[in-house]
Amino acid sequence: SPEGSLLPEGIGQAAADATAQILGSQGKVLLILPQRRNFTDPATEIQSASFRKALARLKGISLVATERIEVERPGTMGAGGMDAGEFRQLVDRHAEAAVVVSLADFPEFPSTAWAGLKARKYVVLGSANVQLKALITAEVVQAALVPRQQPAATDKKPKTASEWFRSAYEVVTLA
Repeated sequence: SPEGSLLPEGIGQAAADATAQILGSQGKVLLILPQRRNFTDPATEIQSASFRKALARLKGISLVATERIEVERPGTMGAGGMDAGEFRQLVDRHAEAAVVVSLADFPEFPSTAWAGLKARKYVVLGSANVQLKALITAEVVQAALVPRQQPAATDKKPKTASEWFRSAYEVVTLA
């Protein structure tokens, strides 16, 4: 359904907007997408395409690379999230990227490792979990796109991608 593609499209746009707010008028961006073994998730592909399209309209901001990271570690029966070391390697491989946009959430890092992550800014699509809140408070993650805790204060049915995003998600920042 077209409605089914509007939310992922809105997520991609919101991630690009958050990136632009952090970078201002220029900078380089690394995009990290979730990978679940050999499965291609249509929603992830829509988010990615929408993000790229929105970013392309922003002069001075460029996408340096798109990486995919396995989000279900083998042997964990889907319970193990992405590998923190692998995430770190992807980020380090693209030192020129000032902002890392992860549509694959953020791995569990021990808080002792957080200082080393602060060389960059992060925009994360994730769940409103305790660690993500702590990462925002510690100013490691600058913006998190998370499912709304409370429904949006509107009675009208969302029609556009950004209305769908605002009805289902919110952007959490330190402010």
